[in-house]
This record gives sequence, structure tokens and C-alpha cells, in this order.
Amino acid sequence: MWSRVCDRNGGRRLRQWLIEQIDSGLYPGLIWENEEKTMFRIPWKHAGKQDYNQEVDASIFKAWAVFKGKYKEGEKAEPATWKTRLRCALNKSPDFEEVTERSQLDISEPYKVYRIVPEEEQKCKWESPCWKTRLQAKLF
Repeated sequence: MWSRVCDRNGGRRLRQWLIEQIDSGLYPGLIWENEEKTMFRIPWKHAGKQDYNQEVDASIFKAWAVFKGKYKEGEKAEPATWKTRLRCALNKSPDFEEVTERSQLDISEPYKVYRIVPEEEQKCKWESPCWKTRLQAKLF
């Protein structure tokens, strides 16, 4: 029953979109971490940093917001919201898992590392006990 709750197709859109963005080379710091292209770095600079530049440091997050229809040019820029939305999408998707031991958040150009999870290893994140409990609480 629980596997039907998981939207695997929605995650595929993120997977394909993100791979295309990494391969494009358009976003500084968004690069493959290994030759096999199974792990990637995503820039993760805090907006409070002195050298923060929204045009550069939030560009991948803005691109995700545009892709999802959550932002159009000319609207008020909300880089923190864009970043939160992409982080949540990555965390929710069975296609990705953060590799915290490879992430570097305390350097001048901080980044997170994510692994692209092969389909045969995937378990729907909605199937985890915490999601089942939350879903049951909403249903009953």
C-alpha cells in the first residue's frame, strides 16, 4: 500500500533536470564529484557570507524555481526560499542521498555532495517509518 504513495515520476523529473544542469557547466561549483558521474557537488554558500553574490551563488536554486514555475523574472527574488525548495526536493527524492562526509560547509566556497542512487537500490522515502507514522496520523 505504501509504495503507491511515492511519486517516483516526480523524482525522475528532478533527476533528469539536475543531470542536465550539471552537464551544462552553466552553474559555478555544480560539478561531478567522480568520473562515474554518480556523485555531484552543489554550491551551498550561506547568504550571510560577506562574499555572497546572489547572481552566482543562488543561480542553480533560481533555475529550479523557474523550472518548477515558482519564480518568473521580474518577481521579488527569494534565494533562501529557492534553496529550501531544492534542498527539500533532493531530500524527498529516492534518486538522491546526501554524502555528508564529503560535503564541505565550513570553507570559503562551501558545497554539499549528493549521490545519485541507482534504481535497484532505491526505496521510496515515503516508506520509512517516520513517513508512515505521519501519513497514518493524517489519514486516521
